[in-house]
Amino acid sequence: MSGTTFPRLFEPLTLGARTAPNRIVHAPMSVCYGHADGTVSRAEVEHYARRAQGGAGTVITENFAVSTAGRQMPLQTMVSGPEHVPGLREIADAVHAHGALAMVQLVHAGRYAGPWDVYEQQRRLAPSVVEFELTPGRVVTPAEITPAEIAESIAAFGRAAELCAEAGFDGVDVHGAQGFLLSSFLSPRTNRRTDGWGGDAHGRSRLLREVVREVRRRTGPDFVVGVHLMSDELLPGGWTIGDAVALAPRLVADGADFLFAIPATFESLRVPPNVGLLGRHRYAMDDTRALRAAVDVPVIANGRLGDPADAEAVLVRDEAAAVGLARPLFVDPDWPRKVAAGQADTVRSCPCDPPACLRTQLTGSVCDHWPPEVRARGHFGLAPVATGGMP
Repeated sequence: MSGTTFPRLFEPLTLGARTAPNRIVHAPMSVCYGHADGTVSRAEVEHYARRAQGGAGTVITENFAVSTAGRQMPLQTMVSGPEHVPGLREIADAVHAHGALAMVQLVHAGRYAGPWDVYEQQRRLAPSVVEFELTPGRVVTPAEITPAEIAESIAAFGRAAELCAEAGFDGVDVHGAQGFLLSSFLSPRTNRRTDGWGGDAHGRSRLLREVVREVRRRTGPDFVVGVHLMSDELLPGGWTIGDAVALAPRLVADGADFLFAIPATFESLRVPPNVGLLGRHRYAMDDTRALRAAVDVPVIANGRLGDPADAEAVLVRDEAAAVGLARPLFVDPDWPRKVAAGQADTVRSCPCDPPACLRTQLTGSVCDHWPPEVRARGHFGLAPVATGGMP
């Protein structure tokens, strides 16, 4: 893959002890192709293999839940026990077969755990009892997580990372953003605890830091550990970019090999000034630059960078070490190969509003702009993939 028009995109990228062939990262995006029991499906294997086949140098999966208590979606894949390893291994092997690094994003959904239709019937874990709007017009109240449950959650992240390493993945990406459990501890709005897990920024960041340390302890120095870091909550009295910049070097000291800057939460995106944020061009770049200046590990840019000229410019200006693409690679997994071949004008775009991939997420995401035969299949994957007998 040459990429003479956009040479920086196609330079190797070092992440911890591993090296990717280029600086294009398939960023996590929930597509929910898994089985209801949390195991990996054939469609899932093909989906991630196809992004590697299309030329992404690093493939990070959507967020996989580390426990039942931390699972959000009914078809969300889980990483909590040995029964999940065979399917995970199929993903890792299929991605590696096309020369890319393979990583898993790990999450505990916290107060956003599902199923939402019976939200009040189970404990939904949050740092404090603070009601919030789960869906438009529906206000719910999560439970305050106990110290024992905190310890269980830390162990669950470590165990999940260990299982990913056993399955052959190169690393994991710890989800510390968007309002899920780890980021909810960061925010003074949602974390009102007075014990060692709350209070000042040091106490509120303790859980995320403990998770990173546990992941590193359970996997070893050659395993890559990244963090999706909430860079700014975008709410009055909330977590700020200044807080994130102060925390970032500590996460690196704890074992993080790369970072993403992720502004906003599901809640803050409904506030008028933030409505439409995720559709804005380069919406995360200010925060990305701020983190980039604070640490000596790669920071991966993301957020409406699907134009290869924009992606290349980010790298040329040294605003980030790599570019994360989610929807651009969902609609067209051959984005990297087309760009490398000087065929950027043939890349399929992602103009949906609202996006079909979000509207169909609960049952398995599809895209209105896929070729008809792909859409009929229900996923843009390999056909066929002979990697085992998984349904």
